[in-house]
Amino acid sequence: MFDFYESKDSLVTKSTVNWRIYKLVEKGIIQRVGRGKYRLGEQKEFRPKINQSIKSLYTILRNEYPYLDISIWTTEWISQWMLHIPGTHKIIIEVEKGTEDSVFYFLSDIRKNVFLNPSTDILDKYAQENKNQIIIKKLVTDAPFQKINSLRIPALEKIIVDLILDVETLSEYQGRDLESIIENAYQSYSIQEDKLLRYASRRRKRDFVEQCIKNII
Repeated sequence: MFDFYESKDSLVTKSTVNWRIYKLVEKGIIQRVGRGKYRLGEQKEFRPKINQSIKSLYTILRNEYPYLDISIWTTEWISQWMLHIPGTHKIIIEVEKGTEDSVFYFLSDIRKNVFLNPSTDILDKYAQENKNQIIIKKLVTDAPFQKINSLRIPALEKIIVDLILDVETLSEYQGRDLESIIENAYQSYSIQEDKLLRYASRRRKRDFVEQCIKNII
C-alpha cells in the first residue's frame, strides 16, 4: 500500500500512509486481517448468539469454581456453515491444566453425556443419541479468547484451529464439512491470520494448519 501511495506522491511519508489506512479501516472500506495485511470490506467480528442453556452451564461452573479459568462454546455456532448439519451439538468446556478431572466429575453428577477428552470410539460407544455432548478439555495457555456478556468464549481463530486439529472429539466436522466451515468463516468474518497462526504455534502445528487453510481458501 505504501508503494501504491508513493507512486502517486513520491514525497508521501509512512506516517501519512498509516493514517490513510487507519481512516480506510474506520470507514469500512478495508479490514485488517493480520499485521500489515488488509483486504477489501468492512471489519466484521465474530459475536455468536449465546443461548440460555450455555449461559446457565457457564454460571454453574463459575459459581462452583470462581477462581478457575474457564472457556465455553458450542458447535451450534458453526453448524450453519456445514453441508450436513448434525442433529445434536457439542458443548466444549476448557479449564486450567490439572482441573479437568474435578470439573468432569462435578458435571457428571448433574448432567448427562459428559466426557473427558474422549476419543471418537468412546463417543460412538457411550454418547447418548439425540442429546448434546459436553466435552471437557485442557485450556491451552495464551489461546485467543473474547468475552460476550461476561462469558469467556474462544475467538473464531481458535475455533478454526481446534476444528482442524481435534479430529477425535470433533470427528463429524471434518472432510468437506470442515472445508465449508472454513470457507464460510473467512467470507463472513475478519479472520486475524497472525492470531490464528500464533495459536497454531502454541499447539505446535503451525505449518500443518497454515497449509490446511491454504488448500481451502
